[in-house]
Amino acid sequence: MKPKLIIILLLLVLVPLGLIAWLGVKMARQEQQQVQQRIQQVLTARLADLRESVGRLVEKEGRDFLRLTDLATAEPADVEAIRDLVRGNRLVRQIFVVDPDKQFIFPPRQGASEREREALLRLAPIWKSGAVFHPAGKESGTVVGDSGWHTWFTGEGVQFYFWRHLRDGRTVGIELEDAALLADVIALLPSSDIPGTGLPAGHIVLQDARNTPLYQWGDYRPAVQELPLARLPLAAPLNAWSFEYFAPAAEFSRAVSGSARFNIGAAVGVVAMALLGLAVYFYRESAREIREAARKVSFVNQVSHELKTPLTNIRLYAELLEGRLPEGDEKTRGYLGIVTAESRRLSRLINNILTFARQQKARPTLHLAPGLVDETIAATLEGFRPALEDAGVRIVFNAQAGRLVKLDADALEQILGNLISNVEKYALGGQLLEVTSRQEGDRTIIRVADRGPGIPSGKADDIFKPFIRLSDRLTEGVSGTGLGLSIARDLARLHGGDVSLEPSMGGACFQVVLHTPAGV
Repeated sequence: MKPKLIIILLLLVLVPLGLIAWLGVKMARQEQQQVQQRIQQVLTARLADLRESVGRLVEKEGRDFLRLTDLATAEPADVEAIRDLVRGNRLVRQIFVVDPDKQFIFPPRQGASEREREALLRLAPIWKSGAVFHPAGKESGTVVGDSGWHTWFTGEGVQFYFWRHLRDGRTVGIELEDAALLADVIALLPSSDIPGTGLPAGHIVLQDARNTPLYQWGDYRPAVQELPLARLPLAAPLNAWSFEYFAPAAEFSRAVSGSARFNIGAAVGVVAMALLGLAVYFYRESAREIREAARKVSFVNQVSHELKTPLTNIRLYAELLEGRLPEGDEKTRGYLGIVTAESRRLSRLINNILTFARQQKARPTLHLAPGLVDETIAATLEGFRPALEDAGVRIVFNAQAGRLVKLDADALEQILGNLISNVEKYALGGQLLEVTSRQEGDRTIIRVADRGPGIPSGKADDIFKPFIRLSDRLTEGVSGTGLGLSIARDLARLHGGDVSLEPSMGGACFQVVLHTPAGV
């Protein structure tokens, strides 16, 4: 099989496979993005359940703190009773009561304990900030009414406060014990990953605003600098804390993605097998047709060779017999002329077939030898002269290529024979065949012109293709193989030249250009 055909078959397979692979990669990327989104949705939903549990705890403790503030603000203010409330509740670090003028009623300025004096020092920056414990705080809290939560960032971390405004203008607040609050939150959280989900084991971290782990659980151990697959901050007032979910990304992708990637790979594989199967089929069919065509060409070549020998003998003996006829026997001489002319035409046809067959096997070679172009032209014209003159065609030969050059005389004779035979077939009505030759340096230029119906301009390139014959009234009843002009051009190009159809006022005009260096 020719390399060009093999390349075409490979392109027919590789181009669709490349497109399918590109689409597969694109679909895989889209599927991967969707998988990542589903992973985030699944893990965020699990973290949201944990956040909701913590939120319910904060709501419960807010209600407890409201009841506690009722006891702390009973009239008259009982300092010892408030101290008992502080000592009796592990979540309370300190209770404070402030009058409308922002003066502390409790802890008292006089008679305060060491613990209460430390509390006053901690609370002083909060009151100096001028934007604390106002009703707007309820928007981020979990208790409805003139109460809420407040967070304050200190050097030790986040400090939580619960506050409440009374109708008489006083404010009562509770400073929470962070460790106790954290302990209550941790008590709600599981000690291992949530079972029964069908997903790979993960690792969940509860961390503060400084990304310091407060609590973590799960069988998976993330690597250093590994990024979480999902992150969710807690609701106010614990929104400085957040949950982070770590898990093996590859296992989660397989668990969530399903068989999409497998389906893409399977589709690509099936199409690839189908294309390869088609390519093999076309390769075998093409190889079979090429072998069949080669057998046919070989058969025609053998038959042509077998016909050439008896045809040469027929032509030879016809010419001998014509020379021995007595004078006056014009009728018999006319019969022999027809035999000679037809044998020559059949010989040109066989030569064209043999030349074409050789071209299909390998590039033909020329046999260059010193010779005269005009002699070859004259000899070729003499072979056509009887038939042309009998048809009323006048032959004009303007010979100007008399310098000795190197050429393949047989190839030039075949070129000229194919051009002149077209005049014999199509242009007898023009009654003129004009052949002109000239030499320009190493080039020989031959023009063969007639006055026939000519060739349509749109067919100027088609006539040089093998087996192409003009399908109009010019060719009706005309025999031929459609190889003449194609072989003429090929032989001229082997000579370093070409055959072309030149513009003409009437009829057809072919120009033959040959590279003919000087002979020795």
